[in-house]
Amino acid sequence: MNPALISQLKSLEIDLFIFSCEGIDPQGALWDSNAFNADFKSILLKRAAQSLLLIDKSKFNRSGEARIGHLDDVTHIVSDAPQP
Repeated sequence: MNPALISQLKSLEIDLFIFSCEGIDPQGALWDSNAFNADFKSILLKRAAQSLLLIDKSKFNRSGEARIGHLDDVTHIVSDAPQP
């Protein structure tokens, strides 16, 4: 990821970060399909006062190529599956 972009993202004050991911593994790790997306989402998730994860039931018990963070980092979840 571009260092200038990382610097700009780290200076943001984010009220609400709405996102999705490729999967949530059984340990609660959030995964995405590539490192660029995962790094971008990870920074925004850390900067946000609140976060909203939109995820369907097919994404539970799945992993991806790059880790975003952990389910404990997310403040709200909207899903068609029971929450873990």
